[in-house]
Amino acid sequence: MRIFSALAKQPKGIQAAEYRRLISDGESEHDKDVTRKRERRSKAAEITIPAVKDIVRRERALDDPERFLRTYFADRYRLAFGKDHLFMIDAICSRARHGGSQAVAAPRGRGKSELVKGLMVYLVLAGLVRFPLPVAATSALAGRLYEDFRKKIGTNELLLDDFPEVCYPVRALEGAPQRAAKQHINGRLTNIVWTGHYLRLADVPGSIYGGVKMSYYGLDSAFRGANIDGDRPDFILIDDPETRESAKSIGQIEDREAIIDQDIAGLVSQEETLAVVVLTTVQNSYCLSYKLTDRAEKPSMNGVRFGMIVEWPKRLDMWEEYVSIRHASQTAGDEHGLKAVEFYLANREAMDEGVEMISDHYVRTTLEDGTEAVHSAIQQAYNKIADTSMEAYKTEYQNDPEPEEQADSAGLTAGMVASRQSGYLQNEMPPLAEWVTVGLDIGKHASHWAKIAWWGNAIGTVIDYGVMETWGLTNTSDNQSIEKALLSSLHQWRTDITAQHPPLICLIDSGAYTGKRDDSNKGMTHGVYAFCRDAGKPFYAAKGFSDGRFRLPERAPEKIPFLEAYASHLKHEGLWLYNINTEWWKEWLQQRFITPTFDDSQRFNDGSLSVFSCPTDKRRHLSFSKHIVSEERRTMFVQGRGNVSKWEVLSRNNHWLDAVALACAAAGCAGVRLLQRPQPAAPSRPQQPKPRLLNPAGQPFLATERR
Repeated sequence: MRIFSALAKQPKGIQAAEYRRLISDGESEHDKDVTRKRERRSKAAEITIPAVKDIVRRERALDDPERFLRTYFADRYRLAFGKDHLFMIDAICSRARHGGSQAVAAPRGRGKSELVKGLMVYLVLAGLVRFPLPVAATSALAGRLYEDFRKKIGTNELLLDDFPEVCYPVRALEGAPQRAAKQHINGRLTNIVWTGHYLRLADVPGSIYGGVKMSYYGLDSAFRGANIDGDRPDFILIDDPETRESAKSIGQIEDREAIIDQDIAGLVSQEETLAVVVLTTVQNSYCLSYKLTDRAEKPSMNGVRFGMIVEWPKRLDMWEEYVSIRHASQTAGDEHGLKAVEFYLANREAMDEGVEMISDHYVRTTLEDGTEAVHSAIQQAYNKIADTSMEAYKTEYQNDPEPEEQADSAGLTAGMVASRQSGYLQNEMPPLAEWVTVGLDIGKHASHWAKIAWWGNAIGTVIDYGVMETWGLTNTSDNQSIEKALLSSLHQWRTDITAQHPPLICLIDSGAYTGKRDDSNKGMTHGVYAFCRDAGKPFYAAKGFSDGRFRLPERAPEKIPFLEAYASHLKHEGLWLYNINTEWWKEWLQQRFITPTFDDSQRFNDGSLSVFSCPTDKRRHLSFSKHIVSEERRTMFVQGRGNVSKWEVLSRNNHWLDAVALACAAAGCAGVRLLQRPQPAAPSRPQQPKPRLLNPAGQPFLATERR
């Protein structure tokens, strides 16, 4: 009989040790072993907080955030703080105490992120915040801020000496977060949490830090409901809210602005205050950072912009001459422009007049012979201006971009593309569909293709898409090997693509071969040409034109124009090449995706383009959709020139965009037009048209072939 386990309560008046002795005779050896192990585990999980080693140093540092940074992170903050640093320190601490919003744009390379990392520790240890939330453009960037905080608390020896109630419970975990559940002080759990996504500081008797929380978010994450154990963040510190890519996209700018204005602001109730500080660098005159720091557009953010040059030199003419001399010296082979340096030293007093820099620090450049090439911060600034441009310097280092870019775009997003689903499954032909076109964007190792069914007034749905692999090639493969491998892959792909719903016309990108002997695209181009000669209709080689270089020719025996495309006969190759206005067709297809798929009565809208439905896989079109929005047409207002339209590449993963553009261009060659004839009132299932070879071999496709 297990007397120990059966006893319900310890009798009153008997001490614990005596009680254990009285019942020990009734315990089995197993029970005794369990008791010993339990006591050992409890002892191992128990911690004792050391005393503070230097209370005076601690209190002085907590009274002065600048002193705190230099005391505990001396290796990170060796240089004197500039005007922008001091303002950011004051702004962050002030908002933490009193709430409200503050946006600060500082020059690139001024160590904003490093300042943020140190101040996050200060805010917590000074007791100014209970739930700080570092935020950045992406979750990965925000995670770096969070991990830096964990590293400082977990490894900084001086912090351990002066803040043992915070640091020692973390050290006691010895890198094993699972130990946190049993950690205790005199039998009282510390409730510490120390994971890669969320932390909670330990409950220590007499400590004000118990229960302090931290997590992190990227502006590509969902903020709604961002709370932990019923607590919501009380301090949001946003470090660089946008990437170089997102700063150019109107859609992404609007999305991130909405997150800050709605989701982040909505983390607290109407009666509560939330501190929000944004530290950033302006990238252009319409980006989110520009908006947040523009007091006229966002007065609630109290925006401030700092530039490296606070006051410009009075003798701008001499600095312009300095730039000219530097350019001439560099052209002559002197990369450091020493003649310009001599000019500056000879006229330094006049050239420095009126100058005020945000910081007098500059990077000294000493040549092998001991010559100093840089002598001041303003000289270093003009070296950058000379090596890039005044426009680039004003954007990157002055937060004052030229007001020439006011961009507008269609606003198509990857999510919008993925949502445009036809209701038909993969490779299922809609009943009204009359013909199919295919586009193939050629690549050395992987070629992307898309297959579209069409009917009515330019109504299309992508019924299938994929990647054609080309095996056996390496980075050193010669053109002959590339041609043979690609030709083999294309013949296999031909079998697959024509097995079900054969295309009326298929355009295959033939690469960018320029005709030069050593051009690496030669093998791909010749492989496509060889395949098109072998396969015949409906497969045709295509070549895209961009940057406004496309010109539609007059009709001639060897040039047949279509809609923003024309076929030209390559006599020496024995085939017809389709020349495509690539940018026009990319914009056309994106407009089709912007058009809602269905109207209010659930009929397909004229001019709509959709993708096949995937009811069991919501992420099926994720990669495809990102390719479709990897480029966009943007209209900008340029001072002195008016509205200027530019095609911007946002991502190099644009292969399905090229493939769909080719399939759309093929449809245009086949006669697809917007508002050309009424859509049938009721669906019917006509027999699928077969491609008819009405023209002699070697002739281009004609629109009459689909009728």
